[in-house]
Amino acid sequence: MSTKTLPAEFRSLYRLFLRANSAAVLHHSSSKVQVNRLWRPVFDEAALGIHKLQHCAHPAERQHVLQWLSTWHKRVDHTLSILANAAVSRGLAHKITRNLRWLRRSHVLWVEKSYYSHKPFWKPQLPPKSTQYQPYSLPAPNSKHDYALRKNRKIRLFDEQCSNALGEVIGMAEGRHGIILGRLRLKRWQQEWSS
Repeated sequence: MSTKTLPAEFRSLYRLFLRANSAAVLHHSSSKVQVNRLWRPVFDEAALGIHKLQHCAHPAERQHVLQWLSTWHKRVDHTLSILANAAVSRGLAHKITRNLRWLRRSHVLWVEKSYYSHKPFWKPQLPPKSTQYQPYSLPAPNSKHDYALRKNRKIRLFDEQCSNALGEVIGMAEGRHGIILGRLRLKRWQQEWSS
């Protein structure tokens, strides 16, 4: 999020949101990091909208961006009220925040296991021409290795379809109640050390 031309009100709203997140997870550091990473893409998207608004000359596009930002501000206000409620009580709002933190962390672990666990890591004791660094050949059709790869692909496809369905449920909840429950952003992988 580039802060060069963002209004002070927007930056203040983001800081308020971070403080509300921290209070909602009882200032637990790893939970705070997970929840902040969940809502960062939402604010990045709004920052892009503000940049579009500042550099937009066409009135119809400007009106569309203004309407989107107005809806976004209402949703952020509703989300802030949920986070404030989660900070002072251990009711439904606190359970939602706790489960969103759990959902984001389990998504990170799932992506690491499903997409990055088979990636070889550099081992300095091996020579550069080691067979471990060579690309794998395709298995023979109907072999045990081929069967295992197909089974893993089916499991991965099932996992992806389940997470897509969960995303649809979250989207419907956001639309019905006018709130924002965060976004999962897939970016270039690097090891996350928070738990």
